[in-house]
Amino acid sequence: MPGVRVRAAAMLAVPGVLAFTVPPLGFVASFLLPVLSARVRSRLWPRTSPVAGHLCAALALAGLWLPALLALASSGRLGLEATAWLVVPLCAPSGAALMVPAVLATLTYLVGLTFSLVSSSPWPWVIGAWGAPIAYWVASSWLVDFSCVA
Repeated sequence: MPGVRVRAAAMLAVPGVLAFTVPPLGFVASFLLPVLSARVRSRLWPRTSPVAGHLCAALALAGLWLPALLALASSGRLGLEATAWLVVPLCAPSGAALMVPAVLATLTYLVGLTFSLVSSSPWPWVIGAWGAPIAYWVASSWLVDFSCVA
């Protein structure tokens, strides 16, 4: 039934959307992705084994946050520093630098999730999760407007 599959996909969409729009709540909420994907795996990706479903969930979570965590751990030498403020919001972008990257990252994540729903495979979702911080970084590199509170 299509309605059941769409509701299942919506369960995975919420933490992904929060990840790029509500710091640091989105960071914490995104840790629900492995639990939620395990609950919806049989509805979204019926031909995917539980082990592959868990692997995809771990990869999706890593894709969302590995670039930011690497940037934080390496003082900006590795990873994507633009998304680090979503984990530790000391310096936040303002104006268009806040909205445009968040919208593009969210759209990238949701496009991957949509293709995952259509193809009945978790891999487009994983690719969308890895592409979201890259889309955020690309958009934020053109829009530099930070206000720091330290």
